[in-house]
Amino acid sequence: MSVLDALFWVVCLVLVVAGASKVAAPDAVASTLSALGPQRRGVGARSIGRLVGVAEVVVAVSALSIGGPVLGSLVGIAYAAFAVVVVLARRRGLPSCGCFGASSAPPSLVHVVVDVTSAAVAGAAVIAGRGHAPVPVADGLAGSVATGVVVASLVLVAAVGVVVVDTLVAEVVEATSRLRHQSDHDPTHQGAVAPVGGGVRAVEMGAEGA
Repeated sequence: MSVLDALFWVVCLVLVVAGASKVAAPDAVASTLSALGPQRRGVGARSIGRLVGVAEVVVAVSALSIGGPVLGSLVGIAYAAFAVVVVLARRRGLPSCGCFGASSAPPSLVHVVVDVTSAAVAGAAVIAGRGHAPVPVADGLAGSVATGVVVASLVLVAAVGVVVVDTLVAEVVEATSRLRHQSDHDPTHQGAVAPVGGGVRAVEMGAEGA
């Protein structure tokens, strides 16, 4: 087991959570898919959303339990596709990326960074293994029980951390960005035009009179 293998397990666990969230609450991803593609809204879109979630879970669980370059590559491709979806969703101004079902945050650069990084981790794990990696969890944790417990705990904590970044942190960052954007375009911060003595002059809002 290498550090890349452990990081690969982290991104796989996050993919499991994302997929399960879509299966449980497909409305957000259904809306995103409907807005970005030809899928129709309603039952059809929700079914597609659930199928996407099932596919994510199957790929991630298989990669964790079987390992190997093929499944590792599929995990990387999935994250690369997520990054593309998020970028398109941001351009369309969609309210949610649908990544984590009902807990999905608005599409943000945080999602793009996490998705691209996760795809890079999967790709690096595949390349470094030279046809034999990423290794499955059971093989990687075999040997010392104490070491296995520590590694498994760190992987779980890291996966939870990534999910938090992809949901709560991403939502806070996007909300802050919107507030700044609104502030930059607020006319009360850019001055106003007021009549003075039959004429007109620009005055800064909030300026005190002499």
